Amino acid sequence: MANYGKPLGDRVLLKLEDTEKTSSGGIILNHTTQNVQTAKVVVTSDGFIGQNGELIKLSVEAGNSVLINNGAGQKIRLDGEDYYLVRESEILMIV
Repeated sequence: MANYGKPLGDRVLLKLEDTEKTSSGGIILNHTTQNVQTAKVVVTSDGFIGQNGELIKLSVEAGNSVLINNGAGQKIRLDGEDYYLVRESEILMIV
């Protein structure tokens, strides 16, 4: 796996999982038509500093599959592929 650096604060780098399906009528159903998308956590930050000055670690870790709202985060391009940089609070759940 390539080294993409490390996100800062409470950010997480995600790669959308391919959820394209074909209906029985042959229509391609793309993940962009859904409200929720499945993504794989590529890399996370070390955490963020809370109000009391202590490091708060993130709940997700590399390799987790997560659900995010369609359009969440910021789309970035690394090594010719699309990734999403999101705050941990934008992640709906770990699946």
